[in-house]
Amino acid sequence: MPLTLTARKIIVVLLPTLLFAGLTPTGAHADRPSVAELEKRIGAAAQQLEVLVEQYNDAREDLKATKMQTSHLGGRLAPMSRELAGRQDVMDELVSLTYQRTRSGPTMALFAAQDPHEFVDKLLVLHQMATEEQRAVTELRDARNKVTSTRRMLNGLAAQQRRLQTQLSTRKASVEGEIVTLKRMRAVVYGSGSRFAAAGNVQVPDYVPGPAGRVVAFAYSQLGKPYRWGAAGPNSYDCSGLTMMAWRRAGVGLPHNAARQYGSMGHVSRNQLRPGDLVFFYGPISHVGVYIGGGRMIHAPEFGENVRVSSIDTQPIHGYGRPN
Repeated sequence: MPLTLTARKIIVVLLPTLLFAGLTPTGAHADRPSVAELEKRIGAAAQQLEVLVEQYNDAREDLKATKMQTSHLGGRLAPMSRELAGRQDVMDELVSLTYQRTRSGPTMALFAAQDPHEFVDKLLVLHQMATEEQRAVTELRDARNKVTSTRRMLNGLAAQQRRLQTQLSTRKASVEGEIVTLKRMRAVVYGSGSRFAAAGNVQVPDYVPGPAGRVVAFAYSQLGKPYRWGAAGPNSYDCSGLTMMAWRRAGVGLPHNAARQYGSMGHVSRNQLRPGDLVFFYGPISHVGVYIGGGRMIHAPEFGENVRVSSIDTQPIHGYGRPN
């Protein structure tokens, strides 16, 4: 069940205390947590942070879709409004024409007929005018209903957009609170360094022909750039931002969210993996990397780290995907 805003605020306030419990001895013989224990805590906090980041990205994708729908409906509203004005003009002309032809009204015009033939002729004219007027009334009503319905939809989408903006702001504040906590933890345990070993010289991946080769080459060229939540280059990335931009180089559009990416493509098994495929982690999905062969991937791992090469077995794998 999703947390309420109040619960999230309480977690953000208490999380530093909970995470740092045990860092400072309360007595002369209190034991400090080992480096391995602290590393485990940081890893868990980093994974929780990535879940929040992907939730933020997911809400941002919803907001993008809402804006596109609003723009589309706004474009339809203008011609519908012109049609409504035209229907109103037709209606006004018919009313004016009826008055000009009958002067005193349809009933008096019939009584003013001099002979039966004139009476029949006037009756036919009045019937035709009434039919045209009824059609115009129906068309005017339909046009007005379309405009009213579209405006109602636009107002509803605008309200939805405002709710999404608030949701994004709330999640952004939660993510920033988590980042502050991770910075403090990292400073206590590692100073300004990384909890990962230095990457050293990374071997260039084998050449891969076709679109997948462009994906791998792009991912390789981003090595060393810092992780930043919500980022999609060119100077920093989060995990789904990196995979999205890598596959854009191959002409394939992906959403900026790991779970949405997984749902947008065909899935393969581990023994079918090829360089350029994407590897997805955790359940629900909250991380993704670009497979480069040999059981390795290039990914933007977590806050405070840079784009790097890692084994795909360092995190629990959810599945594998191949964009097309």
